[in-house]
Amino acid sequence: MKKIITLLLLISVISTYAQNRYSTISTSTYTPMTRSEIMSVPMALQAKYNENQKYLYHLKKLVLELKTSIKEEPFLGRLNEEYGFLTFMEDKDLARATKSLNQSEIDINEIITEYNLFVSEQNSKKPATQNLPENQNPPESQQSQTNEVEDFLNEGNEYYENEDYSKAIFSYSKYLENEPNDTDVIFMRALAKSNIDDKYGAISDYDKILSMEGKVTPQNYKFSTVYNNKAYCLVELGSYKAALPLVEKALQLDKTEWFIWDTRAEILLNLGQLDKCISDCTKAINIEPNGNSYLVRGLARIKKGEKTKGCQDLSKAGELGEPTAYQKIKENCNKK
Repeated sequence: MKKIITLLLLISVISTYAQNRYSTISTSTYTPMTRSEIMSVPMALQAKYNENQKYLYHLKKLVLELKTSIKEEPFLGRLNEEYGFLTFMEDKDLARATKSLNQSEIDINEIITEYNLFVSEQNSKKPATQNLPENQNPPESQQSQTNEVEDFLNEGNEYYENEDYSKAIFSYSKYLENEPNDTDVIFMRALAKSNIDDKYGAISDYDKILSMEGKVTPQNYKFSTVYNNKAYCLVELGSYKAALPLVEKALQLDKTEWFIWDTRAEILLNLGQLDKCISDCTKAINIEPNGNSYLVRGLARIKKGEKTKGCQDLSKAGELGEPTAYQKIKENCNKK
């Protein structure tokens, strides 16, 4: 059984330096630069060089780790090309190589995504295992394999609890190689993928679960939540119209969860249906007061021209811990 490869995407902070080429300062008012000012640019370049050098070595290490698991062509060949490019870049001006390294990271992620799709297709062709009669114990080797499979599940849960989502995804995937129809674990893997912004991967897992609706009895999730979560992945991708029928299906199944009303409210806000958005936010808040629903309702009210009420909602969102509330207050409430 082939492996699913996962990756916690890297986040690079790129600092840019700009200088006015057309100075209007006359020689009579010129002030000599201090030594610290003169050295600031080369020091900044050196800092960027050091940062990109670590970035490059991290990417090379990642490619080497992937090559131990990926043996199929053309994926292995593409990894070799990326490794060759990174080796070539070692002798270049790394202080100005951020763009090239970012592109290399994107290319590596594309290889991983395409390989995962390839492996998923291969795993879907795996025949279902036969259950042994109740009075027949499995061979010792099979029992050992069962224990190993359970270990992957336990590891995945532990990694998830510790918010180490990429390792959780890997462990869940190893478990699912042997239990491909365990939708409870597929659901957990989807959550982990969503938490590291692998929205398309999460949607793929939610689709697998929905394809078995009516055939399985979930223990750790509700199908209404699956419809909602897939819808919210589409929201985060900007596909509001595609998300709307999914969240409406979720509401048909369950009207008691605040987050489903909240998801539809966010969709309606982006579709310009402000009155319906405000109504859904209020329903979500009545079930459970939460920062996001106050945030969305506040933005909808401001768009309607109800600035006072809207800004009061944004303030309440901040009180409830919504991290973007105060930025929205600056943008919408502090202007005359």
